[in-house]
Amino acid sequence: MKPKKSRKAKKTSFFANERFATKAVAVIGVTTAIFIIMQYVSFLVTGTEQATLIEYYFNAVVIECGAMMLKRVVEVAVARIKKKEQIDTNNESEEENYD
Repeated sequence: MKPKKSRKAKKTSFFANERFATKAVAVIGVTTAIFIIMQYVSFLVTGTEQATLIEYYFNAVVIECGAMMLKRVVEVAVARIKKKEQIDTNNESEEENYD
C-alpha cells in the first residue's frame, strides 16, 4: 500500500514587492474609471455635479500615488547607499588582507 499524502493548501504570504505597486496602480485606475462612470450617471439623474465628492476622491488618489512614489524613491536611494557602503567596506577589507 502506498502512504496517503495529505493535501494541505499552501499558505501564501503577502509580500509588498515591485509587483504590488503595479497592482495598486491598476486597482486605482479601475476604481477611478468606475467612479467617473458613477459620477456621470449621478449627474444624468440629478442634474447636479458632486464637486466636493469628486475633489475628495481625487485628493485621496493623488495622496496614495504620491506615497507609493515616495516609498519607491526611498527604497532605491537606500539600496544605492547600502550598495555603496558594501563596496567601500569590501575594498577596505581587501586592502587589509594584502598588508
